[in-house]
Parts: sequence; C-alpha cells; structure tokens
Amino acid sequence: MKHLISIIMILLLLTIVFSIEGCFKQAVEEREPLPDIIWPKPPEIPRIRFVNSISRAKDLNIKEGVFKRFFTYLKGTSEMAIVSPYGVETDIDGRLYVVDTFNRYVHVFDVKSNACYTFPKNEHLFGSPVDIAIDKNGNIYVSDSKEGVVKVFKNYGREYVREIGRGVLERPTGVAVNETTGELLVVDTLNFNIIRYDLKDYNLKGMIGRSGSETGMFHYPTNIFVSRDGLIFISDSLNFRIQIFTSDGKFLKAFGTAGDSPGYFSRPKGVAVDSDGNIYVVDALFDNVQIFDKEGRLLMAFGGPGHGYGEFWLPSGIFIDSNDRIYVSDSYNKRVQIFQYMEKEKNF
Repeated sequence: MKHLISIIMILLLLTIVFSIEGCFKQAVEEREPLPDIIWPKPPEIPRIRFVNSISRAKDLNIKEGVFKRFFTYLKGTSEMAIVSPYGVETDIDGRLYVVDTFNRYVHVFDVKSNACYTFPKNEHLFGSPVDIAIDKNGNIYVSDSKEGVVKVFKNYGREYVREIGRGVLERPTGVAVNETTGELLVVDTLNFNIIRYDLKDYNLKGMIGRSGSETGMFHYPTNIFVSRDGLIFISDSLNFRIQIFTSDGKFLKAFGTAGDSPGYFSRPKGVAVDSDGNIYVVDALFDNVQIFDKEGRLLMAFGGPGHGYGEFWLPSGIFIDSNDRIYVSDSYNKRVQIFQYMEKEKNF
C-alpha cells in the first residue's frame, strides 16, 4: 500500500511539473509580435530600427529549467522583473547587464547560456546602484551613489572583488572604462568632477574638471561614455550640454544649451557614440534620444513620450555595443529597449 501511495505521489508531482512547464511555454509563445518601427519615417532613409523591449528573461526567450520553475512555484515567488533600470551594458559574449536602482542589484541576461540571475549577494548589497562598466578582462564596475564607492566584481558578477573610492567620492554616478589609457573614469556628481583610477591597482591618478559653467567645468555631471578611439563624452546635465575630452582628459569641445525644441537639452542623461562617431544623447524630459554628428549638429531624434514600443517615460542610461546595437534604459516604463543603427544605410 505504501509503495502504491509513493507511485501515485510521484505521478502527481510529475503531472504538476509538466503542467507548469506547459504554462511557461505558453506564456513565452503568447507574447505579441513585435512591431517593425523605424526612424525617420518614409520617404526618408531609415537610420534606426526598433528591435526589442526587455523587462524580464522571457522577453529574450530565456527559459529556466522545469525543476527550477517548479520550486519557484512552490515557494510562491515570481520571475524577477526590471523595476527601475539605469545603467546598461553588454560584455564581449553578449550578456546584458542592467542596473536596477529600485531593487538594488544588477540583472544579468545570458542568452547563450539560457540563464538569468542577479548580483550581488546579500553581504555586498548596494545602497543605491546607478551605472555599470566592464573592462576587457571582464571586471565589472558598479557605482553606488549612496555608499560613495564603486564596487568591483568578476566572474560575470558572481564574485565580489573590492570597492574603490571610499572617502574620495561623494556621489558617484556614471562610470566608464578607458582602455586607451588603462583607466576607470567615475563621474562624481556632487563634487562636479570626473575621477580617474588606474585599472591595474585602482590607485587615484587624477581628476577632470571642477564646478563652473565655463568649458571644461561641470554643473551636476551625470553620465559618461568612452568611444572606441578613447574620446570621453560627459553629460554636463545642469549646464545643458555634452562636453568632450581627449583620452588624457584635455578639453576638446562642447555642444548644447537649454531649450524645449529639437537640438536643445532639457534633462540630458545617458550619452553614447556609434561606430560612425555619431553622438546619442538621452533626454529624460523630452522622452527621446537625440543624435548629433561629431561637431554637435543635430541629425535626428527617435522615441517620444508614451508606453508603447519605441516610446519612453523618463529614460536614463544608454549603451551602444560593437555591432551598433543601442540599449536604452526606459526607467519609468520598467524596461530596456533595444534599437539598431542601420549599418547598411550608414553616414547621414
């Protein structure tokens, strides 16, 4: 009798497991088809194409194993979703890293390995994470504005290494790696400057800028990006401009001013550069991304306010990978939207 009961229990368990598996498969398969959205509209030559909208693993067709789903079901927990994205970046193997400021961790979406997870573990929790950068050796740097440090991880975020900047940084926000000079660059918003650390030993090497409105000075800088040729681009948010520096920190040029029409800035945040040297600037209040040429002349914009695909609600960070794929943190829509700079139609 006991043997029969055991068999019945096993069969019942397997039935539940495969029922859950079927439900998850159905959930993935039932996602509505993504629209084909391009900018600008015809008859102009398209330059930007919408690719995807990511809020959870299933949006990238990442499926957890059946038994992991089963135990998740038993615990009454649900799939971890992005709540408040800011910093975003990909590594050389295509993993997508998204800093979630509300949840105080980093989401990792690994399509090749069919896996998703978050870090750090409890003993190294963030106070208020903002931005992320990854060097060529796979070291991951995450700014923590509340703790006043940058935390370093390796092994795809699974292993904590150390912190940088305690006692020096007041409000670290944007972070970027400059492989040309072997430096980690950290935007310190409340100190109105950019701190330079040596990637070899993380010793302080110097700083860029100080408080002010003249060129080379900052008023609440926020985001930073280093182009493939080593140029440094900084969102000088309350001076309503983008400033550009050489790889060794010498001022090169600036563009932008406050305004409420195309070509002006209202709340510039994330900045990035594509393979042609075009400069992308996220404006949180315009709810769009404006694209400028190397001289700072407006080329076009994409996005706009809303909740649909290709629309934004207080966007923040941006990253462009080596394939000119564009990742935008659509913060209040709780997602990262992905776009493609259309290489076949390069050169505006």
